[in-house]
Amino acid sequence: MLILSLDSASSACSACVWRDGKVLAQVLEPMERGQDQRMMPLLIDLMKQASVSFDDLDRIAVTRGPGSFTGLRIGLAAARGIGLAADKPVIGVDRFAIFREQVQQPGKKLLVVINSKRKELFIQFYATDNSISSPAMMTQEEILDFLKLNPDTVVAGDAIDTALPGFVKTTQLEAVTGALLASRTAVGDLAYLPRPLYIRAPDVTIKPVPVEACHD
Repeated sequence: MLILSLDSASSACSACVWRDGKVLAQVLEPMERGQDQRMMPLLIDLMKQASVSFDDLDRIAVTRGPGSFTGLRIGLAAARGIGLAADKPVIGVDRFAIFREQVQQPGKKLLVVINSKRKELFIQFYATDNSISSPAMMTQEEILDFLKLNPDTVVAGDAIDTALPGFVKTTQLEAVTGALLASRTAVGDLAYLPRPLYIRAPDVTIKPVPVEACHD
């Protein structure tokens, strides 16, 4: 199976071309902004490097969050556009699932912590009985209290500046792990639709227009 996988939900643009467990080409470009201008040229260069065309693809994978509102929407728009133009299915993969795949320690609980660029961090908890908590947000202090109540918990994610105990650093690109997860997924699976995963409300809201203004 040949997959193009991309990610711009964090502070970077990354992508890979993946075939049956082998990475044919990959790229990572850290950036806080500008993903909208960089994403498509980056993908075109990546496809050339891998010597494949968009028509060759079996499916497209894209991270759907949580993360930057703007970044994840750019990634989803790019993936959907390519999927529509090439008539290929698009698989949306949440970042909690990516880090869960990257860090597997039998007998250990797992807390995935993802940077939100706010005081509260995105979190999801995986217990040893395979139960999964709903995505939520916690401050670092709340996470530390939670870890005290849940010993034998491994922590993973991209919030590496939080110095949380039990943190395991991963090195594989999220786009690469996303391709692997997408290869295992049935097209049309409701858990893998290419829709944004939002945990908090947008920072920008539309201010209501005063009624009197409508009569000016």
